Amino acid sequence: MKFTKLALLGFTTLLLSTTVRAQDHTYDYWGENYTVQSLLGVVQYENLKFNVEGTTKEIDLSLLPQLGAGWGTLPRGDRFQYGLECSFLMGFMADDISFISAGGSGLYVKISTSMWMFDLAGGPYANLFLDKNHKVRIYAAAGPLMTYANYRSQREDASIPEDTTDYESAFGIGVYARTGFEFRIYEAGMLGLGVRGSWANIDLSDVGGSSELTGLAAFVSFTAGL
Repeated sequence: MKFTKLALLGFTTLLLSTTVRAQDHTYDYWGENYTVQSLLGVVQYENLKFNVEGTTKEIDLSLLPQLGAGWGTLPRGDRFQYGLECSFLMGFMADDISFISAGGSGLYVKISTSMWMFDLAGGPYANLFLDKNHKVRIYAAAGPLMTYANYRSQREDASIPEDTTDYESAFGIGVYARTGFEFRIYEAGMLGLGVRGSWANIDLSDVGGSSELTGLAAFVSFTAGL
């Protein structure tokens, strides 16, 4: 968790320093008929906890770092613009916990868990440039999404000859909505911050997880082509 926060802080600092230096450089004219966007952030899922077999322990994997990208059609319009987009995001988290066995043996139990998620989403988007020179924009997008989750936990108990492994993967369908702002750092490149909400049905009940997956993400974005 601490590593994730430090990595995000370092990446944000790097982006801001790049922005300052970029004012002295030019960016080649974007000649493609689409836009691309890179995304880096974290997502907080509501009640994404898993029961560990044979104990009363719960593993909380609600906060996942995310990395992704988006593609969009070139927007139509001048200061108010619109188009279509699609995006994918992938998140991963691993964690270990240790505790004394509840059986009174005094032996330590170690549980190693990992969770990774992938979602593919798309829908219409809209931009609004706040100035006539197109230096700052706000945007919003929404549409359907498909998500995939993979969860695994391994229990190492000195009182049991073999390790116990729980595993489940599942697909889900839902919707997303996102918004944010960006400011121009190159002729055809913009840097900014955004938030994204997602809602999906995904059945992880075999390992005690929630079947209603609600998440809120915050991310740093860079868009080329606007």
